[in-house]
Amino acid sequence: MFAFQAYADLCVRVGVFAVFWRALQQAAEWKAKGNAALSAGNPKEAVECYTKAIELNPKDHVFYSNRSAAYLSLDDAEHALEDAESCIQAKPDWAKAYSRKGAALHALKRYDDATAAYGDGLKVDATNAACLSGVEEVKKAQQAAAQAMFNPFANAFGP
Repeated sequence: MFAFQAYADLCVRVGVFAVFWRALQQAAEWKAKGNAALSAGNPKEAVECYTKAIELNPKDHVFYSNRSAAYLSLDDAEHALEDAESCIQAKPDWAKAYSRKGAALHALKRYDDATAAYGDGLKVDATNAACLSGVEEVKKAQQAAAQAMFNPFANAFGP
C-alpha cells in the first residue's frame, strides 16, 4: 500500500508540474505575441496579450514592464504607472522597472516623482541608459513648464 501511495503522490506532483510548466509556456507565447503587436504599432492588442500572460504567470515582472510600455503608448499613464509599480514590487532590483515608473510619472507631469523614480533606478544600476536619459528629459520638461508659466504668451504666435 505504501508503494502505491508514494507512486500516486509522485503522479500528482508530476501532473501539477506539467500543468504549471504548460502555463509558463503559454505565458511566454502571449508575451511574444504582445511584443510583436507592440512592435507593429498595435499597443491595444499588446496590452491584451500581456494581460493574458499575467493571468497565466502573475509573478513575472517582465510582463508588467511590457504592459506598462504598451499602456504608455496608448497615453494611459495611470495604468502604465500601476504596472510599473507592480513590476517594482515583483523585482525591486531591476532598474528598467524604475525607468517604466519614471516614464509614467513624466507623462503625468509629476516631474519630481519621475526624477525620484529614475534616481531609484540609478541606485540599482548607475549606468542604466533609460534612467539616465529619463532624468535629462524630465529636466527639460520642467524647464519648459517653468518657462511657460513665466511667460504664457511665449509661443502665442508660433515658435
